[in-house]
Amino acid sequence: MNAASKDYSGATLGTIRDACSAASRVFEHEGFAPVDPGSVLEAENLLDLYGEDVRARAFVFDGGEGRDLCLRPDLTLAMCRLHLGAGGGAAKYVAAGPVYRRPSRGEGRPAQFLQVGCEWFGATDTASADAQTLKLVSDAVRAVGATDFVIETGDLGVLFALIDAAAIPERWRTRLKRHVWRPKRFASLLEDYASPDADDPGRHALLKALGSLEPGQTRAAIERMLALSETTHVGLRSPDEIAARFIEQAEDAQAHPLPRELVDAIETAASISAPSGEALAQLRNLSRAAGIDIAPALDRFEARLTYLDSFGIDAAALPFEGEYGRNLEYYDGFVFELFDPSLAAKAGRRAAQIAGGGRYDGLLAASARAFGLSPVSGSAIGAAIRPETILAASEVKQ
Repeated sequence: MNAASKDYSGATLGTIRDACSAASRVFEHEGFAPVDPGSVLEAENLLDLYGEDVRARAFVFDGGEGRDLCLRPDLTLAMCRLHLGAGGGAAKYVAAGPVYRRPSRGEGRPAQFLQVGCEWFGATDTASADAQTLKLVSDAVRAVGATDFVIETGDLGVLFALIDAAAIPERWRTRLKRHVWRPKRFASLLEDYASPDADDPGRHALLKALGSLEPGQTRAAIERMLALSETTHVGLRSPDEIAARFIEQAEDAQAHPLPRELVDAIETAASISAPSGEALAQLRNLSRAAGIDIAPALDRFEARLTYLDSFGIDAAALPFEGEYGRNLEYYDGFVFELFDPSLAAKAGRRAAQIAGGGRYDGLLAASARAFGLSPVSGSAIGAAIRPETILAASEVKQ
């Protein structure tokens, strides 16, 4: 193997082709149409739609005519583009091929590797689709040869539901949702909203007083203050922009503080680490204790466990991590990962991931906007399987 990618020939080429075919057939048998999405994307799309980790590892190059292109870092966005170009209705796809990411420092993994990806758009029963996707991915990795793997799950939909249930300004809600995938910044925002201007009580009192006025009175008062102080610009901002920002801060001051019960509920939900059955019970108790209604999200959680049980998976025992999934910005619901414990012990957890995926309903609408295609929204869940990692794991056990 060279530093950038693996070369396959002879019997090894046959083995890797057979592995990709075996995984793909599992999905094709369940009605997933085989497709071959393009490998090159507009870099602007990637920067807008992917998380920081993937963006930092993307291969971006000059595409001519003043635009940057990039090699696909996974199959998901390429399949979203294919799906939207076909009209964006209900559909299921499976694809296999290379993807490209810069290895992290000291990771020792190739920059090009193979994925078998599945995407399911437009399912009407999302809990069922979540459970079926995990079941099919488990079957596919077994078809490739995985004999011993661990499944870990999470549900970012719970955090989003807690944010939606909060009686807070829409501006706060938008900021918090934008930073769910950046845990440190998210925690900092929560504290900022819960503890307003602790270091400057005078400023907070002024803003709170301004916020208590009628909107027209607030603007008039701010404009009068600016005139008295002879402020014409702050940096590049005009008086109108300065006034608008003051009004936002005054509205924030009226909304402060964020209830500590909500902050504690969000932080506790994110820190849960337990079997899924216990995690669901903890979340229901948490919701009741905090007086926050997130029943629809928890009902979907419970329905998903019921479906998984019907597929022969011991759902209540599946490991659940409240933090899991907060490293990829497009996941917004159920998330899961399959890893090989023997390979993890030898090469580390990241190198032992044999499959992973999750729900990303919001990405579909965002992709339509980014690609300049007709607006579309709806259910979307997908997953990627790493045949090369599965084969490497089998070699560890020999």
